[in-house]
Formats: sequence, structure tokens, C-alpha cells
Amino acid sequence: MRHRPSARFLRFALLLVALLSLFPLYSNYKQAAAPIPPGVLLAGVDVTGLKTVAEIRAHMDPIYHELIGVRYQNSLFMLDPDDFAFRVDFDQMVADAGRYLEGWDFVDIAVREAIGLPQQVRAVPARYTVDEARLRTWLEERAAQLNTSPVAARVVESVPATPPPNFPATVPRPRNGLVWEPGRPGYAIDVEASLQQILAGLTSHDAREVTLVARQLPPPVPQMSDLTPELLRLLNEYPAFTAVSVFDLQQEQRASVDGDAAFSAMATLRIALAVAVLEKLPGGVAREDPEAMQVGSWLDLALGKDADEAANLALAWLGDGSTATGAERLTAFLRTLGLENSFIQGAFGGTAQSPQVTPSNQRERPNTRPDANMQTTADDMATLLAALYRCSQGGGLLLERFPETLNAEKCATLLFYMTHNPLRSAVWRGLPEWDARWIVHRHGLSFAQQGEVALIWGPTGPYVLSVFVYNPGLVGWEVANQAVADLSRVVWEFFAFQRAQGGAAAAPPLELSPPPGYTPAASPYPPSAANPTGR
Repeated sequence: MRHRPSARFLRFALLLVALLSLFPLYSNYKQAAAPIPPGVLLAGVDVTGLKTVAEIRAHMDPIYHELIGVRYQNSLFMLDPDDFAFRVDFDQMVADAGRYLEGWDFVDIAVREAIGLPQQVRAVPARYTVDEARLRTWLEERAAQLNTSPVAARVVESVPATPPPNFPATVPRPRNGLVWEPGRPGYAIDVEASLQQILAGLTSHDAREVTLVARQLPPPVPQMSDLTPELLRLLNEYPAFTAVSVFDLQQEQRASVDGDAAFSAMATLRIALAVAVLEKLPGGVAREDPEAMQVGSWLDLALGKDADEAANLALAWLGDGSTATGAERLTAFLRTLGLENSFIQGAFGGTAQSPQVTPSNQRERPNTRPDANMQTTADDMATLLAALYRCSQGGGLLLERFPETLNAEKCATLLFYMTHNPLRSAVWRGLPEWDARWIVHRHGLSFAQQGEVALIWGPTGPYVLSVFVYNPGLVGWEVANQAVADLSRVVWEFFAFQRAQGGAAAAPPLELSPPPGYTPAASPYPPSAANPTGR
């Protein structure tokens, strides 16, 4: 019995016959489309209809020998591809395009061509060779010419909000209206990123101008090295010779102008006396220890009042009853701290026939005619007060030198005593909203000289400002004081500007407390931010 073919077999047979009939058409179209089928672009160029590599090269190669423009800001350079051995490999590009004559890609191309649909764009990237090392060298040379460095911040003069006092014509005016001007960014060519831009231009058939990639270099956060030249510029125009030392307790950096010039130490050296005395006092200002409480009262008065009596009583106690021995021990204490330009030879307010020789008083100029009995420098005083603050926080120079006899509590006691200085000095009044500022200080005054060292809680944290003035021409002290106030304000505004430019914000200021054996004054002290209750 004969079996009739199934319907499934008939459908398969018809499909096979159809495919076999199409195969010659497929093969013929593949031959006609070679070497670059429709919709395939070589480096973005449509070469449909060109049948040989030689034709394609003749059509495209001239493009890649044209100069390209390389732009950077306001400069335009013309770059010749031949100078960098740039060559396009057309053989490889045609070979790459050949993959679209196979498989489903070509089926899609053939079907679209047969029924009139638009072709999908298929891109073959440029194949090329180039002397990349030479091109990078060229870029590096342009970068050396065109890169600009950031410009640091600086002090500029602005119109003051209120006119300055009408000083006599013979008196130099202190600088007013001084503000910190932000720095300007620099720009640097990014060689690697720019190299890719140039390569893209070299391989482009139409975009023959490229722009180099630049990185912006932000101006640096102002450092003390930026402050020093501005202080020098200001002080060169001040009415009296002024030395200044600024110690940033956050960065452990110093800015100093004539900070090593010798000056009369005056009452500023009482800070050193107080530290040396507490180093000798075993338990600090302890409660129910009459001797310790008495010594504490002397130090309180020495740091808070102007009379020398309490300071000399403390100096004699340091010398076991002798002010001369106390002076020797205090000077030795200063040497132990490395403060070689500071000394005392007798009582505060005393005299000496000749000074001890120090590096500072051997300077040729300026000669400030410092007191032979006791001398210091702005740098030494700034270092000492900075060390006292560090000690109150449990570290620093004082605790390194005297780990067994000094501690944070003793050092904080001295900072507390310094809050009892009632003088709102030029340094203090130079601060913005000065009466609300946290500051402790010790000043000194003598004929033709004044000095002050202050610990100030600034916009980025605490800093020490040490200022000494020599006024041999006896320019009115109100003028010299205004100059010091201007100086104090400029330093404060430096730290405020540093904060605005990305510096760290200040932590809350210290809260100072009296020692256990504190003897309160008969009447409260003037309150301040460092001692709000006036205790």
C-alpha cells in the first residue's frame, strides 16, 4: 500500500526549494556589495561604490594629510600629521568591513536593500599608526609654554568705611582699608586627555580642529608663607619699627618679620616667670597649701596687673629668697626651652650694666637699644605662649622638657590668670567686634618701647600674635597703637580668609577655670569672652 507524503514534509520541501532558489541571488548580491556593503562607513566616510582598496585610499587619504588646528584658550597651533608619521591603514579598515559581508549582518543588509528599507549605519573605526611619543613630547612642550600657576591671595587696599584720623603731615599714616583678595586659579594642560583629543582630530574626516583639555588648578589655601611677605610690606610703611611673630597653632606654622630682633622684655617676660615658678611648685596652686596659694596669688597679680611687686616676689621665691638667683634660674629655664634670645639678670624694673650676649642683640640692625637687664624677641614670646597653650592641651614643648613637673592643669592655670589683664590693648581692639573675642594677653611698656603677646581664638582656631614696637622718634603712641591695631586686624582677616578659602573651622574656644587654691580678688575682674564671669 502506498503512503501519501505528510503536510509537514511538503512544507519543509517547499521552504527548501525556495531557499535554494534564493541562494544564487544572495551570492550575486554579496559579490556586488563587496568590499564595503551599503551602510558601512569607514572612519565616518561613505565609500559605497568604490570597489578597490586603491580607490578608497585615493578618495580618503588626502583628508588625513591636511593640517589640524589645536586650540588652547586664545592660542591656535597648526599641527601637520606628517610631522608625527601619521598613516591610515586602509587595508586593515577594508578587512574590518568584510565581516559585514557574512552572517546575519549581511542578511539584514541584503533584505533592506531588496525591499527598499534604509540601511543601519555600521561604523568601522580608523586604523592608523602614529609616533605617539613624539606627539606627547609636542604636547608637553606646549604645556610648558602655556600652563599657568595659581596666584596666591594677597592684601590689597580698599576704601575704608570711615575716613582715617587727620594726623599731622609729618607723621606717616597707618594703613587702613586693608583686605585679603582671593587668589586666582591656574590652568594646566592635561597631556593624556589632550592626546586623545588630537588623535580624534587626526582620524576625523571633517572635525579638523580640536581643543586641548585643561585642568583648573585652584589657588592654594593661604598659608603662613603667604602672610609673611604681606606683613613685611605693611610694616615697611609703619610709623615706628615694629617686629611681629604669628604662630598658627592649627598648622604649627609661623609668619615672622624681624621676629628675632632684640627688644626690652618688659612685663611680657612674666609669662616665662610664671611657667618657671609653676614648674618648681610640686602640686601647683593646691587648696589648703598656704605657700602654694600665696605663690598663685603673686602669679595672678603678675600676669594681670602692671606693678612689678608681685612679679619680683615670685622671682625671689624661684631663687629661694634671692631675686638674683631667681633671675639666673629663669634664664636657665628659658635656655632649656631653646629661647636663646631671652634673659633676665635682676629684678623686674631693675637695671644692669651690660646685657648678656645673644644672637639677637648682636644684629647690626635694627638696634632697638633694648634693656640690658632683660631682653626677648617677638619670636621667643610667640614660641613660649604657643608652648603654654599646647601644654594646657596635654602636649608640646613644655611637657617634652618637663614631663615630671609640668602638666596640663598647671598650664591652664596660667592662661586663666592671664584673663585678669584688664587692658583692652591695641592688639585686642584691632580684632573685629573686639569685645566679643576670646583673647588672653600680656603687655609690656617702657620708654620708647612696647610689647605684647596674645593668644587669640581665631576663625580657624587659636593663634599667637607677638608684637614689639620701637619708637625712638616718639611718634604719638595713638598713631603707633593704631598701626598695631591695623596689624592685628590684618592677621585676623588672614585667618578669616583662610577659613573662607577652605581652611578648617575653629573648634569651640577654651573654657578656663581657676585652680583649686585660687584666691578670688576683692572685686570681680572685667568680664571677657575668655572669662565671662570675671572671677
